[in-house]
Amino acid sequence: MKTDVEFGPSTEDILEGLSTPDFKALNQQANNETIKRMKQAVPILIGIGKAQDHIPGMHKNLILHAGPPITWQRASGPLKGAIIAGLIYEGLAKNKSEAEEVMAKGEVVLAPCHDHNAVGPMAGIITSSMSVYIVEDQFSGHRSYSNLSDDRGDYRGSSIRFGVYDQEAIDYLHWIEDVIAPALDQAIRDENGIDFLPIIGRSLLMGDDCHVMNNAATLIFSRILLPGIIRNSKQKKETVQIATQIYQDESFPLNPIMATCKAVADAGSGIPHSSIITAMARNGTEFGIKVSGLGDTWFTGLAGVARGILMPGITPADVNRDMGDSAITETMGLGGTIKSISGSYQDSINNILKTYNITHSESDLFLIPGIDDRGSPLGYDLLKIIKADTTPTINSGLAQKHMNRYQAGIGSLHPPMEAFLKAAVHFLEVEKNQPPSKQP
Repeated sequence: MKTDVEFGPSTEDILEGLSTPDFKALNQQANNETIKRMKQAVPILIGIGKAQDHIPGMHKNLILHAGPPITWQRASGPLKGAIIAGLIYEGLAKNKSEAEEVMAKGEVVLAPCHDHNAVGPMAGIITSSMSVYIVEDQFSGHRSYSNLSDDRGDYRGSSIRFGVYDQEAIDYLHWIEDVIAPALDQAIRDENGIDFLPIIGRSLLMGDDCHVMNNAATLIFSRILLPGIIRNSKQKKETVQIATQIYQDESFPLNPIMATCKAVADAGSGIPHSSIITAMARNGTEFGIKVSGLGDTWFTGLAGVARGILMPGITPADVNRDMGDSAITETMGLGGTIKSISGSYQDSINNILKTYNITHSESDLFLIPGIDDRGSPLGYDLLKIIKADTTPTINSGLAQKHMNRYQAGIGSLHPPMEAFLKAAVHFLEVEKNQPPSKQP
């Protein structure tokens, strides 16, 4: 007799199986080591380069996307739209029909950004000839990457990361490559690299969440960049265009913030017995996590639909399931971890206090005004999450369900417990099969 019901250990069984004194000691030590390595990381934005020259494994027929692995057939409308834009941009298709044919034939491979040391907001599309921020952990030498913001500065989210593939969006990608990327790269190199950790810390104190709210970070980042941009610019018109674009793009610093958080998270990856979560990401269909002690394995559940502030004319029924690698900011104690996109100031404080119960530590750099300057919650602990039956709060941009549509709004949500339970089941299996004496 066949059944569609999948049976597995209950939460109580998982926690009981991981309650031995030996495991608790190993887990505590491993989690301490994970946090130690995260805090030791020294991520510096060192420049900008082509994805094909820097991202490991990047090639012409590879498109990186946000979230866990997904096939073309299962991709949501906005992710498909963004993939179409990437194909047209790379010259692998001339239009939507050709792009759909290319994908149907399997001529282009899809892979998660996270699996190639990269991150991308919303659809997260990175193709081989796109420029990417390069962040290097000066402690380990490990590098992480993120694409450049493709926001056209019209306050409507008319960019490929929301699934737009019209000609203006494609033309803007080329302008990024021809004008913005070279100017930013030179300005960053003139500074001998930019340390984003103090930028993030100061922006938080000024009211940002460094995920969907980046007004302060934009001002700080632009103040660092503009002298170099002006100094190296050959044409006044070009300087004005770049400065105007930075000013109008309220999410301009998000991409390097994400790459910085990715570098810190990667520093804590791969520690045996560690239950610290090192990635949370969404592809518009599924939400997925990675856990330090479980390597590069993804654990997924159906992505939720965020609620929040919608653009004029948009209804909740228009909003797609959650999407983007930008939850790497929440993973590292930013975004919804420290500031709710809705509710009162006291609601945010209450949420932060609850969040301390499901994390292992606190940040030494990211301080929260209003809670005696405590550090933001750091190191979501898989086992604490399932024990408390509470998942992290994630702030998010909202995409529309259908491709080639502009941004739907911004909001927040709690990701599905399903992904965390799957990871916990696997964690239990791994621990049962590991020698108890193995040290981190």
